[in-house]
Amino acid sequence: MSGNLSRSMRENYDTHGVDEYYKIVGSSYRNPHFPGIKQCLNIFMNNLRLTCGSGEVTVALQEWWSACQNQPTQSASNSIAARPAVPRPVVSPRLVVSPPTPAVSRPAPSFPRISPTEPPLRIVATDPYTSDAYHTRTGLPCIALSFHDVAVEGLPDASKALVPEEQESKNDEDELKTSDEAISHPEDRETYELVICSFALHLLVTPGSLYELLSALSYGARWLVVLEPHKKPEIKEGWGWTQWDITTWAAAQGREGEFIKERVHCRVYKSTRL
Repeated sequence: MSGNLSRSMRENYDTHGVDEYYKIVGSSYRNPHFPGIKQCLNIFMNNLRLTCGSGEVTVALQEWWSACQNQPTQSASNSIAARPAVPRPVVSPRLVVSPPTPAVSRPAPSFPRISPTEPPLRIVATDPYTSDAYHTRTGLPCIALSFHDVAVEGLPDASKALVPEEQESKNDEDELKTSDEAISHPEDRETYELVICSFALHLLVTPGSLYELLSALSYGARWLVVLEPHKKPEIKEGWGWTQWDITTWAAAQGREGEFIKERVHCRVYKSTRL
């Protein structure tokens, strides 16, 4: 079986159950909301300067990073002098015919500049079902960890993450291994700057399981980005996170911190424990 079965995720879940559905489509899953995911991450990453699915978030981050590195330097952009004004002859006024209204087009996204000498992104992906689809799409490894695994064991050791050049020299078996040392002392691991959870937190249907995961994440990462098709789940005060308004770069008031692109809801949180 391949593809996403029905376009309606609710129908997929009702028909097969969450676990069984992702077992069926695990090697071929694609998130149909990729355009919205990409726009949301561009907005957040431009302001900032866990489940990985089939790599939509990774692809969006890699494309953002590449776009930032390809931005011209400030000196280069200022090196072209403005043309001097050219005097025009005076002519008799004539009837002005308004041109047809042009079609409205979206402005091209702007990106900050990242020097090509900056260290490459280090991305750690986890998903208990779609690791094959993720690896096929991105060429990167995916650790088969569930939310429960992360809640109990903490985030994987970020220092073990490999950049693409390093991964080419290692085989898949070595890439996907996690040593006992890496999962036994979560408090000693390198802190993640950012965890992105895409279209998955709402699958935790009990407040207890959601709290356990978010609490564990708050000790291992400074920032959390939640991408969802709706406003759920609610992350409550005392769970280790403060919702963040990226337009004011301060703690959000009410729901001011949420923004929506292509029906994808994006919320940003800052850890209260790091």
